[in-house]
Amino acid sequence: MKKLTLSVIALFALPQAFAQPSFDNLSKDDLENISKEFSANFAHRSAAGAAPLGDLFGFDVGVMVGSTATPEISKISEREGGEAIDNLYNAGLFAAISIPFGITAEAMILPEQTISDMSISNQSLALKWTFSKTFGIPIVDLAAKAHMSTTKMDYADTVDGVDTTIELDNSTTGFTLLASKSFFLIEPFMGFGQVTRDTSLSATGSAVIYDTAYSTNSEESVEGSSSQFLTGVQVNLGFVRIAGQYENVFDTSVTSLKMSFGF
Repeated sequence: MKKLTLSVIALFALPQAFAQPSFDNLSKDDLENISKEFSANFAHRSAAGAAPLGDLFGFDVGVMVGSTATPEISKISEREGGEAIDNLYNAGLFAAISIPFGITAEAMILPEQTISDMSISNQSLALKWTFSKTFGIPIVDLAAKAHMSTTKMDYADTVDGVDTTIELDNSTTGFTLLASKSFFLIEPFMGFGQVTRDTSLSATGSAVIYDTAYSTNSEESVEGSSSQFLTGVQVNLGFVRIAGQYENVFDTSVTSLKMSFGF
């Protein structure tokens, strides 16, 4: 499993691994923008419709990768002499299982990885109820999903001539309503929801990464919420499923691809 995870990281994360952001003289607005784009990148997503994986039982395992536009993080990094960070990437191993009564549990995990002095890990969970099955609603599948994620990242940097470690802890929670319709092999879907975020950004040692007009502390936190819109399509090829999804959350665009196997 670790070999599969590392291959995903090598393909999708290494291009950005050598472009670490430079965070210094941060205002409250800067921290809000970092939180929004980081939270959008690592919130739970499954690139799947409202239908369960089977009328009684079903499972799905595979790999998901994604890319998030990060214009604000890029501006902050370049302002402090760092490199442009036009996109953040995410990747992980995905698993889902459906049981009777239209209940589906989902999990996505990126075990802790260290790439070019940057350490990152991400875990997310979701529980989906396809209530259209329970109440016999015809034509389309309808579901409600609750989800959560936790992410940790740290990397070495030099701030005002001081060697330090930047640490970012992030969590999201959300609720999404989904609708989808299967047309033989193709299942288009869309969803609307609400997602909350909680982000803490700190620097160890004597370095201060915040504008003193905002804070003289080594650590600050922000939280907020956003509406969520997503749309995508899943192609069901027997035991193989391929899906793509576009999502807008926290005023940020995220695109994802998934390949999985199951029944």
